[in-house]
Amino acid sequence: MIKLAVVTHDEKYLQQLISGLRKEKDISLLSIIIKDLESEAEQVLAFMEQMIEQKPDILLFEQAILRDVAALDLDKILYYMDKLPTMKTIIIGIRFNEENVMLMMLGGVRGFFRFEQGVEQLIKCIRVVDRGEIWLEAEINTLVFEEVFKRFRQRDVIQPLTHLNSAKLDILSPREMQILELISQSMTNEEIADKLFISSKTVKTHLRNIFMKAEIRNRVEAALLYTRHAMTSH
Repeated sequence: MIKLAVVTHDEKYLQQLISGLRKEKDISLLSIIIKDLESEAEQVLAFMEQMIEQKPDILLFEQAILRDVAALDLDKILYYMDKLPTMKTIIIGIRFNEENVMLMMLGGVRGFFRFEQGVEQLIKCIRVVDRGEIWLEAEINTLVFEEVFKRFRQRDVIQPLTHLNSAKLDILSPREMQILELISQSMTNEEIADKLFISSKTVKTHLRNIFMKAEIRNRVEAALLYTRHAMTSH
């Protein structure tokens, strides 16, 4: 029996998954729908405690919720993951870039699945990851492993983000903030360039300036810092 835990904000998608799982007699489901993380923080923590008790084999975690939780308290995410050492995680989202994927793989994630691929493919993904294999789309596979080979010697990539301070964003220009917001949406440099009608070279220049001014090391920290800023500034 595969014990599957699901954390998502998309009730319709969850219902589609439940419907698809009806004929899968060897998969049981534990799920929670998160509409607003800040107002539902207690429910999230209660769900995490429930997971520790039930010890799911697979966690299907929506990328946007993971980003928001990590922005608010990465230490807590790492704490709960340490309590579930045998659980395998699949991230589900709209798009992924190779740096985010590589960092999450180093953090223990074993699958990356896009919503548009459908429930039937998701069930295949769940079974592949449950067997101990990695589920990764062919399109990003080469880019990810090039990044992994370049960074595999690093041992301190996933760390508590105590050095991140959203007040540092006050010194960024409006254009830099705009680019930081798009980074938080997992856009590539090319996608940002197309959206803003600028060159990829200009995007890279802005990123260097953002990283230097905000004292961040990579796109993942950039996304988490912007998300933390957005969640605490309203």
